[in-house]
Amino acid sequence: MRRLFTLLFAIALYSSANAIGDGFYRLQCKETGRYLAIHNSYVNKESAQGTSNVDLQSLETIEGFDNIVNDPGSIIYLKNSPNGWLIEGQGFTTEGRNFYIQITEDGDSYRLWTRVTSNGVTMTFYLRDYEEEPGYSYITTDANKSTNWHWYITPVSSEEYLGLKGDVQVGNSYYTTFYAAFPIELGSGMKAYAVDGLTGSTCTLRDIGNVVPKLTPVVISCAGEEASDNKVTPLTSSSATVNSNELKGVMFCYPVLLESGKERRTNPAWNAVDYTPATMRLLGESDGKLCFITSDETIYLPANRAYLPVVSGSAETIPTNGTTGISSISRDSSNSSSSRGTYTLNGTRLPDNITPQKGIYIQDGKKVIIK
Repeated sequence: MRRLFTLLFAIALYSSANAIGDGFYRLQCKETGRYLAIHNSYVNKESAQGTSNVDLQSLETIEGFDNIVNDPGSIIYLKNSPNGWLIEGQGFTTEGRNFYIQITEDGDSYRLWTRVTSNGVTMTFYLRDYEEEPGYSYITTDANKSTNWHWYITPVSSEEYLGLKGDVQVGNSYYTTFYAAFPIELGSGMKAYAVDGLTGSTCTLRDIGNVVPKLTPVVISCAGEEASDNKVTPLTSSSATVNSNELKGVMFCYPVLLESGKERRTNPAWNAVDYTPATMRLLGESDGKLCFITSDETIYLPANRAYLPVVSGSAETIPTNGTTGISSISRDSSNSSSSRGTYTLNGTRLPDNITPQKGIYIQDGKKVIIK
């Protein structure tokens, strides 16, 4: 069960001066060893309208590098602003929410803090990893307890990397799906695919290259099973685009539960998508083939993953029908005669008097699916 937590901060009155620059980082509490992660985008908007603090329920700390190595939520973007530093990532930002922090070096680590004046009294609040127990935790700015308030701020690198785990095995190959708010560049031996040609019983993977644009759900062919085999590089921006894609993505999986396990769907922090077997297929293996399958065990769609939406009545197992090397298709704006006609995906032009069989074609410069 994930716990809720409260992060109270105010408008900072001073600008920061240290060696940290705008970029992707991981934040690890020095005392507990746990890593900061963004696992929701909820902000108490009523509180955010105030001038003294903001109530955030979007941050957690997680124990163990193995538990966050493939978690895009643990990739924190720190951005400097005239009022202080902003925390961004996972489609979440503290910008415009009266939430600015200062970053101060303290030996081999940093303190993240802010100052707030209330009724003529100025107080300093520190970002702290509050809970002493291992595992999931939450964040507090309780300045009365001088513990767990030092943070290692480490740039994302070959050592402090983001890696994807190959959780679907087909023969000797491994695959996964991916969806994040920032673009990534794939490492050696990896490929990213969109999905085309979806019917009620089959679909086609389309190679989109080694850069995945932000907010683009994809299937990824991995270099191996472990996260260390599949290192990816977060990018601040990318010109890569994907023109069509049948896949959909999910950013968060944050069901709000009571200690008894009972759901609290009326809680405004609820941010989970129910898995619906009739209209959703998940990446899997069947009869030695990479497929999109129906799951009997999934309750909520996992965070930062992709799924294949289908119409009710579709086959429970939808195999991927090979791959194509076309990364994008767009019509020539000149509308020249050379773009007219019907072509196969390998570039062969069909005679004008031939009716194409079922499949995917380029017709007068546009992609068409003939069923």
